[in-house]
Amino acid sequence: MSEIFMTIGDVAKQLGLPEERLLAMAESGNLPATRTGEQWRIRRVDFEKWVAGHATTSPVSGQRFVIVNSFVASTKKLGNKALDELTERVPQAELHHRLVRALGPSIVLTHSAAGTKPFELDLMAPLPQKVRVYMYNVTRPPGGRPLGEHKVQLIVPGQRRGDRASFDNSDGRIAILIGYAAEEDVFVLWDAGLYSDFAWSRNVQVKSETIIAATAGQLATQERQLRPSNGLVAVETVLAVKPRLLRDALLRRMQLTRERLLRD
Repeated sequence: MSEIFMTIGDVAKQLGLPEERLLAMAESGNLPATRTGEQWRIRRVDFEKWVAGHATTSPVSGQRFVIVNSFVASTKKLGNKALDELTERVPQAELHHRLVRALGPSIVLTHSAAGTKPFELDLMAPLPQKVRVYMYNVTRPPGGRPLGEHKVQLIVPGQRRGDRASFDNSDGRIAILIGYAAEEDVFVLWDAGLYSDFAWSRNVQVKSETIIAATAGQLATQERQLRPSNGLVAVETVLAVKPRLLRDALLRRMQLTRERLLRD
């Protein structure tokens, strides 16, 4: 019996997720589980099919990932079977690998180690030659935000809960704020200059419809009204693109930022 069926506790141990989250996934139908009295049970074969059905492979590192809703998994071996450990985020180094891959070797001259944050790159003209990228996972918030929005959470290295921080534009490098929606394979670009003196884990949003438009192969745009720390109302244009259009999106991001600075 134990070899055929798994409990929520069994799944939690194998995937490294809290039981509370797995229970919520079971109740919402996102996990192939059946309630028996007060307990949930999952047939092991159904669980393995569920994991395998959401598998993908990184185009850069060749590492296996599973994407289910907003959760991303990296593959590991459990016994004689290949299962995937669900986590909420693509690892930071993988985010940077995907950024470099999307821009391509003809654009990226040099870059810092993939695991460092922020991520520094030297690029070919007409892109800005020296950039400092702050890159985050784009996720669907489980609560507290409208269902039609995705978000990133701003935390910079060294920032602690209760601290305020800003992006670093020193040494002639331009700070760029990028999000990556792993499930859709979409890059999102905000105007980093509008985010200064921000609180720890500040939410920055993008509409789901903007990401969906990007998946259709277009450079999708969205306007947001913000009130930056200087108190003046500003209109931000958010961009979202698939990897093949990332270069164009960066050029457009720089153009929009210049136009905003001239207006200001």
